[in-house]
Amino acid sequence: MGEDKKTLCGHVEDELHVKDPQAYIKLIHPATHFCQNCGRGAAKAENVCNPKEIK
Repeated sequence: MGEDKKTLCGHVEDELHVKDPQAYIKLIHPATHFCQNCGRGAAKAENVCNPKEIK
């Protein structure tokens, strides 16, 4: 799976939020979807495994 296909869980596992906080923030802000599995918010539906739109 390529970097552009990785979900937030994969990025957190790789410690992106620690190694490159600004890149991680771009994936989560502004949150338009959340994962129905883990609850993480994301800027795009494809950034989480089981997305649900925030309305």
